[in-house]
Amino acid sequence: MYINRTNIAHALAIALFLLLHLSAAQAQDNPLPEGFIGRGIAQINAGDVESARQQALADAQGKAIMEAVLARVPLDVMEKNFLVLKKNFFDKSATYIQSFKVVYENTSFDFYQITIQALVQQELLRKDLDTIVFVGTPREPRKVLLMIAEKMSGSNDFIFWWAQGSAAKIPESELILKEKCAEKDFMVVDPLQTLKEPPASSPYFYPEPDIDTVCRIGALCGADIAIVGKAEIERSRGTDAASFSAFQCNLKANAISVKDRKVMVSAAAYGLGVNADEVIAYRSAVDKAGRQLLNQIADKLMLLPH
Repeated sequence: MYINRTNIAHALAIALFLLLHLSAAQAQDNPLPEGFIGRGIAQINAGDVESARQQALADAQGKAIMEAVLARVPLDVMEKNFLVLKKNFFDKSATYIQSFKVVYENTSFDFYQITIQALVQQELLRKDLDTIVFVGTPREPRKVLLMIAEKMSGSNDFIFWWAQGSAAKIPESELILKEKCAEKDFMVVDPLQTLKEPPASSPYFYPEPDIDTVCRIGALCGADIAIVGKAEIERSRGTDAASFSAFQCNLKANAISVKDRKVMVSAAAYGLGVNADEVIAYRSAVDKAGRQLLNQIADKLMLLPH
């Protein structure tokens, strides 16, 4: 019997089309209002299908939020702020997804694939986007004035650059913190190049000057924020006779708005440094404390209007 291969090919193509069409129609039954599609994929390792499904689902939720953000944010703005968006939205998709339904899932080779349709909390998303990203406006780095007073164990006096006369000196802890500020997109201003002489106010010479004095100095330096605090460095006990040195840095600071003259963020951190070299141990302790402190400040500032 003669079989027309062309007709068979056409029939198979039509059957495949109908199958896909029916599957899609079933998947879209009772679609969610304002739903965004997210397609996730994850590799199946050691036959653990359930773990792969959870990873694929999390990926799909992040992709759904990405679609919701893209509906509000121009593509060029998304590209410039991708890391901020990823940290605050795509990696925290559960915060913005009100509900979702699975419209497709399957395993293919060593991968789990899943597609969801998610209902997004639009008002919350809009509010947070306006606060964090400032759609259409490039994020300018904040200009920061550092005012860190440092005291080493065994000393009764703090070292700080705004002290009077020959006592004025930039402590090493502030210099290390300045290096870390660049990682948080903070532009540190140099007060010594701006100020010819300190203001006459006597509280200026204290390790912790009052807010009015800080803001007056900050305004003269063109700073948006002043990070004012103390770094107290202690040598760990029991290391005097040992072959290594250990230091602990206790760092506390307030981030003050120069314009609004108020504390925006309070933070505290500590770091432990151990090394055969005393200088390296000291720097390691301050480095760890400074990194923690700036992480706290930067994370909280990110949620406040620029």
